[in-house]
Amino acid sequence: MSTMLNFDTNYTVYIKIDNENRIIDINSSAFIDDLSDWIKIDEGLGDKYHHAQNHYFDKPIYTDDGVPRYKVVDSTPVERSVEEIELDTREPISLSPTTEQLSAEIISIKEQIDSIFDVLTTLAHNI
Repeated sequence: MSTMLNFDTNYTVYIKIDNENRIIDINSSAFIDDLSDWIKIDEGLGDKYHHAQNHYFDKPIYTDDGVPRYKVVDSTPVERSVEEIELDTREPISLSPTTEQLSAEIISIKEQIDSIFDVLTTLAHNI
């Protein structure tokens, strides 16, 4: 994927959220190859969309304390309240994947291994 800014290209902005709908990552279609777990929130022309990590929101997505500054409400990114951020400052945030996410990833990897094994078996029979 090209990372040079093209002023005629429409870029899509994607986010990742945690289980509390806090935005934990943001990026542009210019830099994402695998859209798994990414949520489309906007699209447009220019640096705001192309370099979404630094230009999409008015402030960085994390506070100086490492707390997510934004969340998603009704499919719309909004800045979190001071109270929400202060609560997270007192309680550590877990960015670890859920058991369901890990199980799905394990199943996917197993399917890929099975597929590779089937190809190798077919190739071995054709020798």
